[in-house]
Amino acid sequence: MNNPNEFLSLPVLPGCEVEKYYNLEFKSTDEIHHIQEKLFMDHLKYCGENSPFYQNIFKTHCIDWQSLTTLDDITKIPLTEKDSLSEKNSKFISVDASEIVDVCLTSATTVSEPTPVLLTRNDLSRLAYNEQVSLSATGLQKDETVIIAASIDRCFMAGLAYYLGCIKNGNKVIRAGASSSAQLWQLIKLVKPETVIGVPSLLNRCGEDALKRGEDPGQSSIKRFIGIGEPLRDKTLQALPIAQQLENLWQAKTYSTYASTEMATAFCECRYQQGGHLRPELMIVEIVNGNGLPVPPGETGEVVVTPLGVNGMPLLRYRTGDLSFLVDKPCRCGRNTIRLGPVLGRKKQMLKIKGTTTFPNILLNALQGINGIAGGFVEAHLNSDGTDRVMLYAAVENSAIEITPVREKVQAVARVLPEIKTVTVKEFENKTRVPDKRKRVTFFDLRHTT
Repeated sequence: MNNPNEFLSLPVLPGCEVEKYYNLEFKSTDEIHHIQEKLFMDHLKYCGENSPFYQNIFKTHCIDWQSLTTLDDITKIPLTEKDSLSEKNSKFISVDASEIVDVCLTSATTVSEPTPVLLTRNDLSRLAYNEQVSLSATGLQKDETVIIAASIDRCFMAGLAYYLGCIKNGNKVIRAGASSSAQLWQLIKLVKPETVIGVPSLLNRCGEDALKRGEDPGQSSIKRFIGIGEPLRDKTLQALPIAQQLENLWQAKTYSTYASTEMATAFCECRYQQGGHLRPELMIVEIVNGNGLPVPPGETGEVVVTPLGVNGMPLLRYRTGDLSFLVDKPCRCGRNTIRLGPVLGRKKQMLKIKGTTTFPNILLNALQGINGIAGGFVEAHLNSDGTDRVMLYAAVENSAIEITPVREKVQAVARVLPEIKTVTVKEFENKTRVPDKRKRVTFFDLRHTT
């Protein structure tokens, strides 16, 4: 670039190729399938020609990727493991180093070290488009103000994605961060936003703290909360207690969204709050059983994703480790796309209590709505006979709280009864706020420690 002023003529984020399909979700299922198949073929070709990792996979498994001609052929491609992305990270890079403009890190929920995910300008544009259309499904309008109560620093993709998406949508964006409920309340009063994006427990604490100060969050400007990082629905798509509390406290709607750094795509609820809609131009989603075989809608299994149109580190059939299910019933919003239900647990966090399978988040969800309980965490140990010993710790605001109703609620919701102990709110905060972890840690798997 010889002329330094030439840089000023470049757009901050050029549009991505798939934007021309922005209304695809309202087309017929046949048209959606046709376009998605085309985009899959383009993505497969890109991986076959540019990804060292997938070139090796195709060679090792004797797969001629050029012979795959339909969307149904996707099942002929081996699943991509999380460990592969971590251990062979550089082999996934499919562009020249000069094309990388951003580095994101995974949250390291189930591994000791975060994994780098490298993005090109196109990937950032795609990320912005994804969040624009996903958040718009909740009813977010371009002239509204949005507070992002999530981290945008420390190579965190989610906060960056929300910011880019809202800017692209024409919103005024306030980068509040997730550290202080008091600061969040002051910003809400100051800038009067219609929407807040953040972790439900933080938003709930913000409202409760305001009430304690004699202020009514229900009289604020807030119209909607977009919840991240924590579930808002149960397996029947009914609102969990935290969602009910938020809506009653703030007199605002709550919407759930699910994503991960690796998939760089979100499943966001529409205004009918019945699961996250698939963006068919951005993602192929499968639910597979323990043998890696696809299961029908409604059946629980592992979420496997193929993010379409990614350049920097493209993925094919990536195993997220999250357990959920697909909903293929028509939605009243008019979108003809399948929806993803709430995450019911993580595959590596499966627990068995007296022969019954459960997950930490199911036990923690059971604590929601109990007066005097501020949260909880789960520890898993091994009994001498090799079975799981599961401890559920409830953070109590008052040491005199009666534990029997807690046990009854947990057993009713989770259908199993772990050992339940109480801790103070301070002990809960100290235990679950782990240094160098962006998210609160609420599960401690001690079954295989020495």
